[in-house]
Amino acid sequence: MNSIVIAEITQNNEIARGIYKICLKLPAHYPRPSPGQFVNLYLNDQSRLLPRPFSICDWVEGVLTLVYAVVGDGTKIISDYGNGSMIRISSPLGTGFVTEGLKNCVLVGGGVGTAPLLFLAKTLAANSKSRAMLGFRCEPFLADEFPCPTEIATDNGAVGFNGNVLEMLEKANIPADTQLFACGPKPMMRELAKYADQHRVALQVSLEERMGCGYGACVGCVCKTIDGNRKVCEDGPVFDGKEVMWDA
Repeated sequence: MNSIVIAEITQNNEIARGIYKICLKLPAHYPRPSPGQFVNLYLNDQSRLLPRPFSICDWVEGVLTLVYAVVGDGTKIISDYGNGSMIRISSPLGTGFVTEGLKNCVLVGGGVGTAPLLFLAKTLAANSKSRAMLGFRCEPFLADEFPCPTEIATDNGAVGFNGNVLEMLEKANIPADTQLFACGPKPMMRELAKYADQHRVALQVSLEERMGCGYGACVGCVCKTIDGNRKVCEDGPVFDGKEVMWDA
C-alpha cells in the first residue's frame, strides 16, 4: 500500500550541468525499494499539488538517492532545497527490473536515464557478470560509482567513445545469453529494441513518461504495447522491450 512520509534532505547538489543528486534520510519503517521502482516527491509549495516522479538511483541504509535534471519550475524549486530541509515522499512505486537467475548483463543508460541503473548494478553485482555502457552528450556523471566495468560514450568525444552508446554497443559483440537493461531517451530505447530483436537478446526497459498522479488513477502516462495500453506508473515503469510499440 502506498504511503507518504517525511524525509530529511542530507545532500542536494549539482553533479553535472543541470543535473542534481539529492539524498533523503527516511524513517526506519520505510520499505526497502527494488531497482527500477520510482518515488513521488511533493513540493513544499501548496500551489503545486501534483507530485514529481523520480527513478530511484540508490538505496543505502535508509538513505534514498535520486538524480534528476532541472527541466522546469518544479525541479528548479527542488534543486533549491538545502540540507536539513524536510520533504514529503511516497513509498516505492511501480514494477522494477527482474534480476533473478541472470548470468551476463549489460546495462545501457542515456543521460539522466543512467540514474536507475546504478541501484540495479549494485543489486546485480553479487550474482551476475555485468557491464555498463553509458552515453552522455558531453559531461558524464555517476559512471565512477558503478561497481562493474563501465564504458562511456559522449556525442562530442570529450570523454570515452566518440559517438552514441548504441554505436558502442554494436562494437561490443555481447554473448547471446545476455540480458540487456536500459533507460534513456525514447529514440535510444527504440533503436536498442531493434538491436535486441536482431541479436535475439532479452531486453528490459525503464520508460520515462510524464505522470499526473503517479498512482494509476489519472491514466496520464499510458504507453502502447502488443497487449494494449499499459500505465507506466502502475504496470511499469519497467517493461519487456520487445512488447513496447515504439512507433505507436
